[in-house]
Amino acid sequence: MVECLCTEENVCFFSVDYNSVEVEPVKKAKGFTLIELLVVVAIIGIIATVLVSYGPQYIQNAKQKGTMKDISALATACANYAAISGEAPASGIQEGILTPGNAFIMAVSPEHMPVCPIRDKWGNPLMVYTGVKTARIGGFTPEMVGKEDFIIISYGRDGEEEGFVYDPYDPEKGSFEIATMADYGKDLISWNANWIRGPLVK
Repeated sequence: MVECLCTEENVCFFSVDYNSVEVEPVKKAKGFTLIELLVVVAIIGIIATVLVSYGPQYIQNAKQKGTMKDISALATACANYAAISGEAPASGIQEGILTPGNAFIMAVSPEHMPVCPIRDKWGNPLMVYTGVKTARIGGFTPEMVGKEDFIIISYGRDGEEEGFVYDPYDPEKGSFEIATMADYGKDLISWNANWIRGPLVK
């Protein structure tokens, strides 16, 4: 409470009664309890364990699917070229690794696809065979192939040829399940825009 006291000389004095002043207590900031901190640490540990255990597989799975997407797009471009020209791009010429500006790439890009991929998502070169050159693939003979045929291959994560042999009487032999990381090293093969070697679709 504040009182004003004035003298005859018009001098004023103020008197403050501090006992009547109410002071609000300072509120303390609420922090985390020990249990809450332990729960947070446990959750972070679980997430880290999951990432370490399954992260590499997710990465390999994404690379495999990305490679298959690129191969499918390239196979579609080849099929479009063959439908117009009556033969595969650079038929009987293209054999193995694609090099920038070669006859095959000039035939399909940019008319049939904007950019022609030359490597898979693992960084390994794509292998392309056209016309009679497709007979080198296991299971194919010169009598089975024509000038319109084409094969596109990724050797998978390890970049090494698997030695797959195609069986026209049992095409399902080309399918495989992804059970271990080693399965990402298996070949991915598209023949005339049809998968003859690749993972099972679930």
